[in-house]
Amino acid sequence: RKNIEGIIKAYEEMREKNNNLKDYKLVLAGGKGWKCESIYEAQKKSKYKNDIIFLGYVDKEDKKYLYNLATIFLYPSFYEGFGFPPLEAMACGLPIITSASSSIPEVAGEASLMVNPYNTSDIEKTMEILLKDRKARHELSIKGLEVVKEFAWEKAAKKYLNLFN
Repeated sequence: RKNIEGIIKAYEEMREKNNNLKDYKLVLAGGKGWKCESIYEAQKKSKYKNDIIFLGYVDKEDKKYLYNLATIFLYPSFYEGFGFPPLEAMACGLPIITSASSSIPEVAGEASLMVNPYNTSDIEKTMEILLKDRKARHELSIKGLEVVKEFAWEKAAKKYLNLFN
């Protein structure tokens, strides 16, 4: 449901079209899920397999370092309950590309570039735009930091308290 195969395909398309983006690696984090064999097979078959890196599960403490080392955060998920990873990325000032589906538009809003998760060309073009445009990355980063303020735990707790009162 996270669309990892679509991400790999979009990355391959981007690399094919843009020799000037060859220094960017695709770093995938997260534990293995069920029915994941095809994901690892896609990486093994890729012309860019050495630039597609699986980190596996990342401890909570290490996530912030991973986010801060990244250039962009790509999350074109098919289905999401809420979308904590995009919020975590925005909290670290990372510009994000995410799905225009599920609950994610409500979470990320205008602080992200939205893509059709079923269209790898859409994902590829958006990655290319953002990787080439430092100003756009900076603007999304600023917007993301503002969005994150709306989801602070203290603010949520106050809303629940008001609801109960």
